[in-house]
Amino acid sequence: MDALLVLLAGAAGYLIGSISSARLMVRVLAPGADVSTIEHSVEGSNKVFESGSISATAVRFQLGARYGCTAAILDMFKALIPTLAFKLWLPGEPYYLITATMAIVGHNYPLFYKFKGGRGLATVYGGFFVLDCVGILVTSAAGMLLGGLLGQVLMMRWAGLLLMIPWIWFRTQDPVQLAYVLIANALFWYAMLPELRQYFRLR
Repeated sequence: MDALLVLLAGAAGYLIGSISSARLMVRVLAPGADVSTIEHSVEGSNKVFESGSISATAVRFQLGARYGCTAAILDMFKALIPTLAFKLWLPGEPYYLITATMAIVGHNYPLFYKFKGGRGLATVYGGFFVLDCVGILVTSAAGMLLGGLLGQVLMMRWAGLLLMIPWIWFRTQDPVQLAYVLIANALFWYAMLPELRQYFRLR
């Protein structure tokens, strides 16, 4: 691979990923709202679940589900568009996977906001869409079915991410694509650690 193209792909993904859809939407639609912290009362107790993720979920809590969905779509497209651009520009080369990976890093640790961002779920799916849009549909459906059968809401939401790992391997046997899916998962789950620790403690 060409070192200059690696830097270009990585920089494009990171800088575009660093644009915070949540902050921009709240600044325009509700300038006084605070999206830096989410607090949600745990049903049946006096405990509160807190999150410092600045994300589409924070927008949903502040402005409602419609705007939360809009922020999630914007977060997905900020990975999808530059990733697709590199894939079309340099077909058959893995530069687009570098762009997709760095878009997640930018979302989670944005340069423009003192490296305090979200958890990257929508941004991960933006890259996955370019990699294998059929895979997203299959693994998401399988994850929702598995979570529904086990009565686990979080599994319904997140299992598709993990299922993309075996899906990509059995579908492509491409170690580069597999490495990207593994890294994308690692970035998401690492960013989610504070919420996961709190969730299991409350459980």
